[in-house]
Amino acid sequence: MPPSPVPSRRIADLAAARALFAGLRNATVETVAVAYLDPDRRLLGMRHVVGGRDRVAISIRTIAVDALAFGAHGVLLAHNHPSGDATPSARDVAFTRALAAGLRTLEVVMLDHLVIAVDEVTSLRAMGLV
Repeated sequence: MPPSPVPSRRIADLAAARALFAGLRNATVETVAVAYLDPDRRLLGMRHVVGGRDRVAISIRTIAVDALAFGAHGVLLAHNHPSGDATPSARDVAFTRALAAGLRTLEVVMLDHLVIAVDEVTSLRAMGLV
């Protein structure tokens, strides 16, 4: 599904990011959502990708192309863990680090990657992994 433009909304902090991605909490399959932000952290657009029971795939290339198309300054990534455990997997951490490095080459900032479960949210930035 192509990214969709959205009305301007400022995502200034972790609480606003959690609210933006709150809909992922109750998804029964892994779903990733990517938010593209301007320099003032206003929402330019989003992409959602639905995966399987315990895995979802989105390429760094897709996120980079969307970021360039939106003229984004920053990217927020979130995905859910239907298992209820918001602990990032080794694969989550590796992908986040690779994405952040790739985006840096395009002068786009990886702002955070949130792992969302029903009752908890883990910020990879807060863990020092972004």
